[in-house]
Amino acid sequence: MLSGIKSTPAKILLGISALVSLVYSVNFMFWADCYVTGGADCLTLISNETILGDLSYGKGGPETSFNGTLMFGIFISSMIILNEGPKGMWKIMVPVMIGLSVMTAVIWLYWDNQIDASSTPKYVVPVTLALYVGSYFMLKEEGVDDGMSDFTIGVKIKDKIALVCLGTLAIMGIFYCFRAILFPDDTVDSYEIGTVSSEMLNLGLGSPSAVTVAVGGSLFLVYLLWILITIMDGAKGKWAIMHPGLFFTLAVVMNNYTYWASNIGEASRPVSDQFVMDSATGPLAMLLLLISYYRLRDEGVEEGMTIYGEDCPPNKFNVFLLTMALGLGLLFTLNAFS
Repeated sequence: MLSGIKSTPAKILLGISALVSLVYSVNFMFWADCYVTGGADCLTLISNETILGDLSYGKGGPETSFNGTLMFGIFISSMIILNEGPKGMWKIMVPVMIGLSVMTAVIWLYWDNQIDASSTPKYVVPVTLALYVGSYFMLKEEGVDDGMSDFTIGVKIKDKIALVCLGTLAIMGIFYCFRAILFPDDTVDSYEIGTVSSEMLNLGLGSPSAVTVAVGGSLFLVYLLWILITIMDGAKGKWAIMHPGLFFTLAVVMNNYTYWASNIGEASRPVSDQFVMDSATGPLAMLLLLISYYRLRDEGVEEGMTIYGEDCPPNKFNVFLLTMALGLGLLFTLNAFS
């Protein structure tokens, strides 16, 4: 029941943007390989409308899937606002608006004549941004900016272990975002994919485009900003921006390992240094985020935490997180081996 927002127009605008995020995230997480191969012989909710022989056919399946997990966390953040109300949720919305603005820019900047896939994303992203920005301004009367004026730059995390974990995540995020957004072609080259066979293309394992990589960087920028806000503003009440990160890292780890496990013996990309680094980064990020989250409970990270407007005891969230992990793991496994 979506009951946290009083303004019906704001609820509609944010609801539509959340729905767009959900559709794309589900499509990319579960059917990225079908998306990048045009969906002719397999299931996909949305197709890039390519066929064998097109320049964009079969390229960037794993990177598209990763982008889907990033979108999933952002969808979760929108649902938190819809369900729990907008008061003080600038800490969610401002980073998302920045990320969507950067995504709009990189899509139009890096889209070139080497991309002959559907141009729908070039228009969906700015429209989604406009809907999200519109909902933000409509929510000002409901206190979405509460606490923003008190925000100051500093280091306000007291627990040293949690600070080291969050600081490490911030450094990792800065490196990834900087390279993916500003130098996406260098990122593509680091995969050392080289010439691909038709079998690899049919599995979606061709080199990703600069657009796909830069979109991932702009989405990850949202999570980087959430981490920096937590470090600089303190842990108190930051459950709303840490939960989406927890769900994103759970999704990316499970998605990666079920995907690669299901493709043992199939055509695959070279095991480059970048491939090894990406494989290790997901589990490390999840571990660092989990450690920091649970250590920050003493600093009030779960203060004001609710589910459908009702106070949420920590144990209840633990059960919810475990249930979500098991559910995602089951869905990814069924999809990978079906």
